[in-house]
Amino acid sequence: MTVTNTSALQNLDARLVKPTHKGPTHVAGRVAFRGDILLTDADSPLLTAAIAAADADGAGLSFLAGQLEKFSQLPILIAALGGELNAGGKYFIYVADVQRGDRYQIAFGEASVYVLPYDDVSVYNELIDFFYLDKSKMKKFDTAAKIDALADGAAKYAETFPNLTYEEGLARV
Repeated sequence: MTVTNTSALQNLDARLVKPTHKGPTHVAGRVAFRGDILLTDADSPLLTAAIAAADADGAGLSFLAGQLEKFSQLPILIAALGGELNAGGKYFIYVADVQRGDRYQIAFGEASVYVLPYDDVSVYNELIDFFYLDKSKMKKFDTAAKIDALADGAAKYAETFPNLTYEEGLARV
């Protein structure tokens, strides 16, 4: 399967593994991916349970979510994405070693990344709750429509958390 019509996902194509969706969604001009994202050329580490969306004519990813094992892997993720994060996108990274109850934002260039604790539940289910989406409706959607709903929910999400530097976040774990 090949992602078409978007430089953001085309540029990441070699890193997109184990896809359950990779291609257009039901929103005109939007392409998306759901699976895992390799952070390095090796098989690990991974951004697991990754969900990403980009507009065909837009620059960079408009939405990204997933789970990392360690907070220290965050700069590796940012480097792996190769500049595909931008100021207008919404990025939600759940991290296993972030203390329960901690929520903050970290700027990487122009992009701001929401860093959230991960409690052994699916990223997908966490996002449904986080964006106050209707679980009953979501169950009836195909994968593309589910990604659309999450990307639209993220775009509307306006809450902010304390802004930390990467070093301040690292000191908290």
